[in-house]
Amino acid sequence: MDPKSQWLSTVFIAACLGGIGGWLAAQQQLQQPLERLNLVTPVFVLDRVKLIQSIPPNASQEQMAKIVDDWQGQAKKLSDAGYLVIDSTAVVAAPEDVYVRQAGR
Repeated sequence: MDPKSQWLSTVFIAACLGGIGGWLAAQQQLQQPLERLNLVTPVFVLDRVKLIQSIPPNASQEQMAKIVDDWQGQAKKLSDAGYLVIDSTAVVAAPEDVYVRQAGR
């Protein structure tokens, strides 16, 4: 075997072993945080007050019904995906990023 192919095979083997070692180290480091994350139920807050304020004063019954149905549809989709969905009137304090905004606003 010539020296060039020996050098390339050594580099290839070292790269493979390094990749495997890095993957194992990452798995070991992430194992505990991922286990803790599985114990936490993600929460989303739907803001009913802002929803009502966003309805135009001259909206028809059909438009209001559609807006409310869309809002309830968002809540249902989140619930089906495993999220706990609460109304903002039940929230004492929460970070802004857990609030669900009305689509298109």
